[in-house]
Amino acid sequence: MTRRVLMTTTAYPPSIGGVQGYLADLCARLTQFEPEVVSLWLETRRDWLLGTTLRLGRRDGTHETGVRQLGWSASTRLRMAPWVLGYYGAVTFTGPHIARQMAPYLEALVTPDHAVIHTHRIGREFLAQASLAVARKRNLPFVLSPYHHPRWKGILYEGWSRVYRAADALFALTHSEKIALQRLGVAGDRIHVVYGAGDDPIPADGSRFVRRAGINAPALVLFLGQLYEYKGVAQLFAAAENLHRRGFQFALALVGPETSFSRRFLASRARPWLHVTGAVDNQTKWDALAAATVLCVPSSQESFGRVYIEAMSVGKPVIGGRIPAVSEVIEDGRTGLLVDPSSAADTERALERLLTDPELRGRLAEAGRRDASQKFSWPRVAERVESAYESLLVSGNRRSLGLGT
Repeated sequence: MTRRVLMTTTAYPPSIGGVQGYLADLCARLTQFEPEVVSLWLETRRDWLLGTTLRLGRRDGTHETGVRQLGWSASTRLRMAPWVLGYYGAVTFTGPHIARQMAPYLEALVTPDHAVIHTHRIGREFLAQASLAVARKRNLPFVLSPYHHPRWKGILYEGWSRVYRAADALFALTHSEKIALQRLGVAGDRIHVVYGAGDDPIPADGSRFVRRAGINAPALVLFLGQLYEYKGVAQLFAAAENLHRRGFQFALALVGPETSFSRRFLASRARPWLHVTGAVDNQTKWDALAAATVLCVPSSQESFGRVYIEAMSVGKPVIGGRIPAVSEVIEDGRTGLLVDPSSAADTERALERLLTDPELRGRLAEAGRRDASQKFSWPRVAERVESAYESLLVSGNRRSLGLGT
């Protein structure tokens, strides 16, 4: 019998985001289990509460990519409404009521071939709570990939923390994430560190990106990701501004979806050396990496950091924020440089080192390429994931815990 995994998630490509890309790549690499993806969104959006509840009309069906999309009938949204409108006033009480309205839609998709239900965290917790409830009802192991950020704590995140503690297994991307999950009350023996990997490189043309972006500079510093404040956009801009005042010549390209923060921040900061592209397709992303002298994303919050691995895989030196998760991806001084994410001066010093020292760039790039191909490879990640699935099925270790546990 085919062993299928019901993968549930709020968003899936072409929706843009690190988790979306990670999940799509993981599904493509599984060999012993057949993934079936169920998603609420295939578009990029940020209305995590209303967009997954009252604004999400019924649209059951299978997308051309094979992804099953869920949506709610008018009567279901009417029943959700009181709990949605009161959600932020009583998160732990209202969330499970919203999830109960979603659960029947999800349960209707479960077949005897499904061996595992595996939820991937994006946005609010309702779909995860519904997935957990369906797994318990169907006596299936429930797995959660939390992609946990350390800032996710407190009453607004307690619904998620309860799902963490109830899951049969959690897949952490780093050992630091495992430690953070244990601090939230998750038993260590239920946490599997599976690591992560980036998208596979495709043939790219750096000169094509340079032409399209209108870049005319001897070097290119690349930021790649959604332009959130926590990603270090302001610190990177300040570092670049200071370096230009000191006579350095290079372009800074901010590549990725804009946010309300970036639109406000950049509105009055036009510079001839600054290029903001907005969201780009996969080919343009790899063209940008091919063109880059260095990738710099001094983020203060990450659950992993796929973008660093992608840059490393094509031989680019990287700069990341000195935070626990990123410190497991970038080995400071060997595969890249780590900086204080709150310090523009620290980012400036790291950029100066790499822009002025080609030997250092080459040494970091070569070591990074080796790590990307060996430690952070998709075959290894898929092997760890499927081994964890197997251990759950062999042990039959199901925890009969409800949402309120």
